[in-house]
Amino acid sequence: MKKNLGLVLAALATGLALFLPAALQAKTRTCVPFYLKTEDGKTINPLSGENADQPYSPRQTCGACHDYGKITQGYHFQQGWNRIKDDFNKKKPWVLSDGMMGKF
Repeated sequence: MKKNLGLVLAALATGLALFLPAALQAKTRTCVPFYLKTEDGKTINPLSGENADQPYSPRQTCGACHDYGKITQGYHFQQGWNRIKDDFNKKKPWVLSDGMMGKF
């Protein structure tokens, strides 16, 4: 019984050692609360209606804290860039190509 308890405790300790750093890292790497911004940097506030009819700009919104230039050079960000066109999907106008471009 003591031998099995030791194995169980060792397994739990190993699991915590593997899981805890990732959980702490995820918790510390979240973004602080932020406002969505338009391309010209104006705040979008759907509650008051301020600029609510304008699209948000990832460059202005996320680029305030994150390296937008580096992010936009990533593999997943670039998928479909060479096949982009405004009328790629008439039912979903935000989808610009068959890759990830314009989707997420």
